[in-house]
Amino acid sequence: MTTRGVDEAIGAIARRQFGVFSRRQALECGATRSLIQRRLAAGLWMPVADGVYRLRDLPSSWHASLFTAVLATTGPAVVSHEAAAALHELATFRPGRVVVTIRHGAGRKRSGVTVHQLDDVAPEHLTTLDALPVTTGARTILDIAAVCRRGRVAHVVEEALADGQVTIEQLCACFDAVARPGKPGVKTLRPLLAAHSPGYMPPGTKLERLLLRVLRSGGLPRPVLQYPFPGRLPGEGRVDAAYPEAKLIIEADSRRWHTRRKDFAVDRHRDNEATLAGWRTLRFTWTDLIRDPASVTAAVRAALEARHEASGSAIRTPQPRD
Repeated sequence: MTTRGVDEAIGAIARRQFGVFSRRQALECGATRSLIQRRLAAGLWMPVADGVYRLRDLPSSWHASLFTAVLATTGPAVVSHEAAAALHELATFRPGRVVVTIRHGAGRKRSGVTVHQLDDVAPEHLTTLDALPVTTGARTILDIAAVCRRGRVAHVVEEALADGQVTIEQLCACFDAVARPGKPGVKTLRPLLAAHSPGYMPPGTKLERLLLRVLRSGGLPRPVLQYPFPGRLPGEGRVDAAYPEAKLIIEADSRRWHTRRKDFAVDRHRDNEATLAGWRTLRFTWTDLIRDPASVTAAVRAALEARHEASGSAIRTPQPRD
């Protein structure tokens, strides 16, 4: 490729990225180290961070600063927290702050940039806005709950739901995926979700989070967590999860649960009581959920469909996603 062709290719990338581009991108377009040095010496390219440049003819901007922060990290980075809230135009947030999230150990701090290190940002928590990698609206609300006052977060949730920027289902699904004891923002967001989704019970254990993730990945509706045990005798506690309309109980047994014979006997008694009350119980182990999630979702789907057919219900369970 000619020098002119290299400059045009880099210029096209820079214009998509609000004037900035990385050294790696320049090299991928065919630039040589000597060409890079000549463009810098001539002032045509302006260094804005280690390994990141801006075309002189394109103005600096907040978006350019966000792109610079993303490109300047040594690992994948995503615009998050207050900056993502501004990109999503969530209430009370305006352009200005530069905030990104990276995995632990994936980069270093830089002046003027707030860097969060989180390992629970899943692919479904990511989207693209203005060509920038950014957390989704639901994930952004969860993140700002960790750094903003409760009143502000409540206002953001109210406005985002009212304007259709997110749905309560999206917020609950995101919360289900990452909530854990001690995670910042969980205590702030939990009561807000419960207020907007009557009957919503967030997962309280790692096993419950795993069960919800398996069911969601299989395209199944979310069950009710910690549902009152439907046996004949009152006060017999709760079940891990249930589909009340289908009278289906799902119990998830930990890796150590069945090493105790007494617990095994209690399980059988509870299952029998539920059966006599007209409920069916499906039990899955930690190993089932980890090693064979497809069989778990297939069994739950078959049980739901059998109950719906028997009752003549019009409710249909989602089919597996391709």
